[in-house]
Amino acid sequence: MISNFLKSTTVRLIILVCTVLSTLIFSSILFNTQIDNLKKQVDNIYFGNLIPIVKLQIISDNYKEIISCRTLKYVCDIKKEQLIIEEEWKYYYDAYKNSDEKIVTDTINTEVLNAFKENKLHFFKEVLNKINFLIQYETQVAFKERKKFVEDYDNMKKYLFYSIVIILFISFIVIVYIIYQVIKKDKQLTVLNKKYKIDSITDSMTKLYNRKYFDTIFDNMPFIANANNWKCAFIMFDIDYFKQYNDTYGHDMGDVTLKKVAFTLKEYFNKKYEFVFRLGGEEFGVVLFDIDENSLENCLKDINYKILELEIEHKNSKILNIVSISMGAIVYEPHTYISANKLYKQADESLYKAKENGRNQYHIYKGKE
Repeated sequence: MISNFLKSTTVRLIILVCTVLSTLIFSSILFNTQIDNLKKQVDNIYFGNLIPIVKLQIISDNYKEIISCRTLKYVCDIKKEQLIIEEEWKYYYDAYKNSDEKIVTDTINTEVLNAFKENKLHFFKEVLNKINFLIQYETQVAFKERKKFVEDYDNMKKYLFYSIVIILFISFIVIVYIIYQVIKKDKQLTVLNKKYKIDSITDSMTKLYNRKYFDTIFDNMPFIANANNWKCAFIMFDIDYFKQYNDTYGHDMGDVTLKKVAFTLKEYFNKKYEFVFRLGGEEFGVVLFDIDENSLENCLKDINYKILELEIEHKNSKILNIVSISMGAIVYEPHTYISANKLYKQADESLYKAKENGRNQYHIYKGKE
């Protein structure tokens, strides 16, 4: 039961929906994750390169103020500039640096701290040169970081593109497979339904229409004839002395003979509006729409001859040494409003008349006889 449920169309459609949703969710998560990584890299470039340069530039400007003042006069009030330089330098110096950057800044750090202790113009100029060197150094680092960022960005774009393509491809394969299974299942159901409909109206042995379908067609024959202003005919066939045939040759051979007779009838009456039925046992029926008496009589002669042509041995037949048939037929005139039951009874009487007259022949109902 669980296995059948898992194979059901409902489960496949649920899997399809889940696949689509999972693809969208996973793609969104992947995209957001990579965007976050990109943001971190941008932040690192901004705070790791731009901010240090800004700080160094502030330090440089204040050193220039001090040098400018000291160049004009020996005694200057540089406390304000000193406070700004020390504060900005501390921020810059304490910020994260790799080992190479640390070596450079440690050397300059000593000179920055000693310059105010010495308080001499040439010390300030030397430190300013070192600060300007650091600005150039940080600028070069920023260019390298930007180049690395652009490369990472391109790689990230490719990674995102190929990842989403792969996800979509896999999802597409899953969706196509599920749709294929659903269509396949639907076709199977259509075939099964069609087969069921055919089986429900077909005799399993002879493959002719069965008695149930005959009742449907025959009951509606008068209405169809009236609506289309058609003459219609019904023929009843009976294999002569079929009980004796079964007693002589066995039921298996009897079934073979039934199939041969059925095939002959079906092959002959194969046009549109011609329906062949197995009514039961060795009895068959044919309903013909839009036919006249002359055509009907020709059909009866032809089919009688074709059955004899089969030359199926029947040594215990009382009329021939081969299988033969007897036939009774009626013609329905449009708008005579005779019931289907009465028509069937008339055809049965005609069949009885053919048997009474010696079998291996036909009889067409001509009214009260």
